[in-house]
Formats: sequence, structure tokens, C-alpha cells
Amino acid sequence: MRIAAALALLAALTACSRENLQQIGLIGIEGTFEVDKTEVTAGEEVKMKAVFTGARLDENANVQFVVIRDGEPTTLKHRYEGDNTFTAEYRFEQSGAYDVDLHLYYEDVHIYKKKQVNVQ
Repeated sequence: MRIAAALALLAALTACSRENLQQIGLIGIEGTFEVDKTEVTAGEEVKMKAVFTGARLDENANVQFVVIRDGEPTTLKHRYEGDNTFTAEYRFEQSGAYDVDLHLYYEDVHIYKKKQVNVQ
């Protein structure tokens, strides 16, 4: 009996929470992150593209492209291309392995994607 009551309460809370999230538009926000090259020669420029669905974003959206080498982050300037699409470029000057991170902060949601670029 207690288990059934606990399950019913859990189901009601879950439904309520999901309904509230849907009302403020946070269910279903997704992002794709593309890096045009993951193997490059030092001095080459790499183009990055992020496309989001599930929310209407504009040029004021809190989107960040971050390149990390040896634990040192560099936040890139990006452009809003319209249709929830953001782009950035980065010239990899030194050889090594780099992480390239994408962040979207939207209300209480943080979307994070990661790619790696190897530079020869």
C-alpha cells in the first residue's frame, strides 16, 4: 500500500514538473555542434557551427565557443547567422590536442557539446 502511494506521488510530481518545464519552453532544447576539420596543420583555420532547436534564439543568446589547450580556455567571438545558427572560426597556431567546447545558457538550461581538434 505504501509503495503504491509513493509511486502515485512520484508520478504526480513528475507530471507537474514536466508540465511546468513545457510551459516555459525548456523541454526539447537541443543543439548540434559541427567542426569542419578535426585534423589540421598548424596555422590552419577551423570553422565551427552550432544549431539549436526547441527555443527561439537571437543575437543576444548566451552562446559560447571555447577552445582549450593545456587547460587554458580561449572564448571565441561568434556570429548569429539567423535560424538559431551560430558560427565561429579559430586559427590553430601550435601543434597539439585541443578541446573545442560549445555552451548555450538559456534560462535554467545549460547545453554543452565537445569536439577535439588535433593539430600537426
